[in-house]
Amino acid sequence: MPNDNDMTDRDRNGQAAPLRSRSVVRAMIWATVPVLVMVQLLASAGVEVSSFWSQIKQLDARIARVAESRAELIAEPLWKMRYDQVTRVLNEIMHDETIAAAAVYDDTGVAIARVVARPADQAVSEVSRPIDYRNGNIAVEAGRIVIAYSYATVYADTGSRLLLLLVVGLVATFATVVAMRISANIFIGKPLAAIMSAIQRSKQDGRAYPADIKSSNEFGQLARAFNAMQHTTSGALDRLGHMAAHDPLTGLPNRRSLSEHLVTLSKNAGSPDSLIAFCFIDLDDFKGINDTFGHDAGDKFLVHISERLREAVEPQDWVARLGGDEFVVIRPEVGNPATAQAFARRLLDAISDPIRLHDKQVVPRASIGLAVRRAGDPDLSHLPALADIALYHAKSKAPGTVAVLDEALQRDYRRRRDLELAIPAGFAEGQFEVWYQGLVDLETQAVVGLEALIRWRHPEHGVISPGEFLPLIERSGNNARLTRYVLTDACRALQRLAGAGKPQIRIAINLPPSELADHSLAAELCETCLRFGVAASMLELEITEGSLINNIASASETLHRLQRLGATIALDDFGTGYSSLAHLRRFPLDKVKIDKAFIREIPDSAEDKAIVGVIASLAGTLGLTLVAEGIERAEQAQAMREMGVTLGQGFLYQRPQPLEAVLRWLEAQEVQESRVLVDSPSIAPEFAA
Repeated sequence: MPNDNDMTDRDRNGQAAPLRSRSVVRAMIWATVPVLVMVQLLASAGVEVSSFWSQIKQLDARIARVAESRAELIAEPLWKMRYDQVTRVLNEIMHDETIAAAAVYDDTGVAIARVVARPADQAVSEVSRPIDYRNGNIAVEAGRIVIAYSYATVYADTGSRLLLLLVVGLVATFATVVAMRISANIFIGKPLAAIMSAIQRSKQDGRAYPADIKSSNEFGQLARAFNAMQHTTSGALDRLGHMAAHDPLTGLPNRRSLSEHLVTLSKNAGSPDSLIAFCFIDLDDFKGINDTFGHDAGDKFLVHISERLREAVEPQDWVARLGGDEFVVIRPEVGNPATAQAFARRLLDAISDPIRLHDKQVVPRASIGLAVRRAGDPDLSHLPALADIALYHAKSKAPGTVAVLDEALQRDYRRRRDLELAIPAGFAEGQFEVWYQGLVDLETQAVVGLEALIRWRHPEHGVISPGEFLPLIERSGNNARLTRYVLTDACRALQRLAGAGKPQIRIAINLPPSELADHSLAAELCETCLRFGVAASMLELEITEGSLINNIASASETLHRLQRLGATIALDDFGTGYSSLAHLRRFPLDKVKIDKAFIREIPDSAEDKAIVGVIASLAGTLGLTLVAEGIERAEQAQAMREMGVTLGQGFLYQRPQPLEAVLRWLEAQEVQESRVLVDSPSIAPEFAA
């Protein structure tokens, strides 16, 4: 039978937990027993003291009465000098064990009789009474009687009774303690133990366990209140647990549930070799839907997508929303990777059905990253990251498609991740190099400007193309740092050009879209120019159409600030974006650079010639200078001149080179000013792109 007084916590196996605490019943007994014993002892002692003094008084009164009665008996013998009778009377009272001795004195004070019953081994008290003789009219004092007596018997009786009372008190106390323990255990200990057991079990697994108490006293009322609270709390905890594990908008499981579900999948897989298909879904241009229709419509859009995903899967599949426009669909068992791809494509088809928002038909688009792994794979918990690698490839290379994770994608991801982590060291160690490519007047062949182009010479990966590392710089948030880096080098180059007798050559630098939202750019450009002693008018800032359209208000303000400083504004890669000069009239543009895609097939492509002709006509109407990019052959340059394009840039004139090589090239241009440089070998051909 368990000890109810020892309120010991027990785990699910019934083993005693290491934490022990004194029970309420035991604490109550330890607090009560000393007081109870003390009260009983004091009460018993008080009664005995009172009894003791009462016995003392009674003994004194009794001896006094004995002395008076003996005085009457020996009055006549004493007067008549019959001393033997006096002695006999004294002997008669000596049977009283409290009397130690007795003596009779005559009227002269002479002791005429003395009786000693026992030696006085302790203090005694005496009673003295006169002996009066009366005979007729005669009344004289014949002498005195003195009786010595002891309280020893009273002391002995009192001590015996005290000892008996102590024993009885201890027995009574023990009986009281036993009764108290039993009653306290029944009415206090067991109800508390039941409540504590319910609390401990609830703490172990989070479920509600009622305290089983049937009594109607305060503990019964407490148990019923506790059970009601448990029920309410359990319901609230269930709701909180559901909210913590589910997306409040769609009701789907959330990111927190994902890792738990993957663990469950790994444990419950029928076979370690069974395949799990993990689909990472990201909606394309969801931001555009929010911006166009509002966030309420965007939420409605997400709810529609979640419902379609639910309808497109089987009961054994698992659908979750990780946040924003990201969803996950897991099929716990697929036959092979091809089946998984077909499943992912069906999800895309289900998503792409039109949705009506504000009485308009919207066709959703999504990209899916698919990762397929065995259920027994130790990297199963990495499925989200692996599928995200494939999703990144789909979003960047082919939006609206399914990208399947393979070794090549993983190698690309590891390389991309390594490069992204190496960007800070690249800036700190000077691995980034600014090279320059000439801008030529197509009529005079004179070099009128240079374009600053960034290159990265990595110590381990070698030369990295801008097309590979520039998106990583943008993703890592280092766009502003790169822009300041190039701007500083360009101002230093302008300083060198002026010192070399080329003060008329301007330098163009590319501005990423994020820089157009930075209102401090103009102030920093002005400060950098002042630091190197160059004019802001010698700088040309190249922007893309997409960056303008996506940031109309902030881009316009930033460009006007830069133009007021004297900088030239050029629209780069025209034709690859929105391609609407009429729409772009609101921006302070000075130049338009025709993308090399329209130059590559000229003069053979009549279509490209027509497009360039239209662009040239519109630019002339708007007063914009035209620059042709990517000129590699002399016939292309001739065609550009014929269509009214004034400036050109490309390998026909010069490949990108470091500043020192560019300065030497410019010196050679002075010597051979009339010669068109058909081929200018690059110092580092890998940087020629």
